[in-house]
Amino acid sequence: MSQVSTCLEEQLYIQVAHELQDGDRLKNKSALVLGHIKNGVMNLLEERPAMKGKLQAFFNQPLPADLRRLTWMLYLSNTKARMEYLSQVAVNKAKSPKDREIFLRSQALLSTEPTFQHLKNNKVAARALRNILSYYHKLQGTATNLPDTNYFLLVPLLQVVLDAAAPSLSLDSISAVLAEEFITFMNLRPQLMRLSSTKDPASANILEEATSMLEQKDRDLADIIRGIYGQIEEPQERLQRALQHMLQPAISTIFVGYLTMDTLLYVWDQVIIGLDQPSYNCLPAFSTAFILLLRDYLKTCQSPGQVEAALRTQGPNLSVQEFQDVIRKHFFRALSSQLHGDDSDPFPVHDPTQALPPWSYLYRVPVPPRTRPQDRRQARAEREMLQRQHMERLNQEERLQRVREEEQKRQQEGKLLQLLEETKGNFEAQSVYLEEQLSQEKQLRYEIQRKAEAQISGLQAEIKRLMEKRLSIDAYSEGSLIAPAPSLESLTPSQTLHPQPSPVQPPPPTVANGGNAAEQDSLNAATKEHLQNYNQVCKNAEIEVFGHQINTESSPEPKRQLGKN
Repeated sequence: MSQVSTCLEEQLYIQVAHELQDGDRLKNKSALVLGHIKNGVMNLLEERPAMKGKLQAFFNQPLPADLRRLTWMLYLSNTKARMEYLSQVAVNKAKSPKDREIFLRSQALLSTEPTFQHLKNNKVAARALRNILSYYHKLQGTATNLPDTNYFLLVPLLQVVLDAAAPSLSLDSISAVLAEEFITFMNLRPQLMRLSSTKDPASANILEEATSMLEQKDRDLADIIRGIYGQIEEPQERLQRALQHMLQPAISTIFVGYLTMDTLLYVWDQVIIGLDQPSYNCLPAFSTAFILLLRDYLKTCQSPGQVEAALRTQGPNLSVQEFQDVIRKHFFRALSSQLHGDDSDPFPVHDPTQALPPWSYLYRVPVPPRTRPQDRRQARAEREMLQRQHMERLNQEERLQRVREEEQKRQQEGKLLQLLEETKGNFEAQSVYLEEQLSQEKQLRYEIQRKAEAQISGLQAEIKRLMEKRLSIDAYSEGSLIAPAPSLESLTPSQTLHPQPSPVQPPPPTVANGGNAAEQDSLNAATKEHLQNYNQVCKNAEIEVFGHQINTESSPEPKRQLGKN
């Protein structure tokens, strides 16, 4: 362990020495060392939060903004409270019925309180206060307004979050962190910070401690305060009652509104790092230090009103250094013993063989000799020249890289153009081939259509010829049934001059109608068969050509009556 500590010390101071030599401006070695130590402490705490008790070593010291943010987060973390708040926000149930009134009071507080003027124009502050206090009021389940103490106690927590927050951090993220820390702090704060009566044993105990401290440290000031407040028989009770009137408002808010923000955060640092120690309570000591620092102003007061005005107006003038001096002078040993469990050494060593030697590398290493201004200028010029050369190399590499990239881009463009030409040629060849195919198809269709038209014309002519033949056959058949007129030679003179009526006789048989009845029947049967065949051929031709039968506009077939002998 000792070897690890020595190596860590050497590496730290070697890094600091390099920074001092490489920097153009003079730097404070102690500030560099403290900065590296702070970064190392924060990294360890982020990886091992259980080591937060080691932060008690910073007692009576103001913490840097980023370390303060981490410290408060470790001591006030409450995952359950945060998840409950986020779940209520998700279902839009995190607001109180008095949400609008809480927002207006928050804006008024930031605008009128002298110690909050730096937050007056902050766009996030008032809305963050509204979100948390509205949710806290809803958790209380009461119809009455929240006391002003709750508004004051939330402001330091908000200030710490805003100091370490990134510019891009949203209002919802800030509200979630504040909800977790504020609810935890309200559950852990000392009893005297609550607006309770003096009958509370915890309050009475704290007042007794403050009274005893004031009597021990400055009896004259105690007598002055005792004379200003009340006429009570017991002197000790008179001083305790006076301190109650003086300190109750200040302690209920842990001096919020009575000190500037920097001094206030220093006081809160001392309160926060002792939240895990039940025996530790620094409020009586800081209350007594507050009165001791305002001793010159309190001596001139004649009434309780003047005392309260002096606390309000002169308190913001107190600095962190003044509080540190008073605490170091009067209360450091007692508070340190409470904070570290009554151990004389903040870090007791149980095994003497494992005792770590104090860091002394800073004193063992010789300080680099001071150089003349011209030497420093020459060294700076050399560093600048090396830096320029380095930048030139970088620029040359960048130019070469750009040239290579442009060459690759040109090659890719050439390949793409070649591919485009090949694709274009293939497309044109395919287009020509398709056009030729289309021309051949058109020619083929034209020839097929011409042949079809010729065939249709031939069929139509055939149909016309067959129809004319059919009409001629029908006319011939009808005329063959009429008997021919007798010739003049066959008539007698008397018949020619005086024709006599004679009974109707059947016409003589002819060759066309058959010589006898059998021939006539045979001829009629052959004629019917011929007509039926003709009609069937016509129908087939119509179906083959037109796809269906057509109705011809020819005259209907004349009715024929076949005579019988």
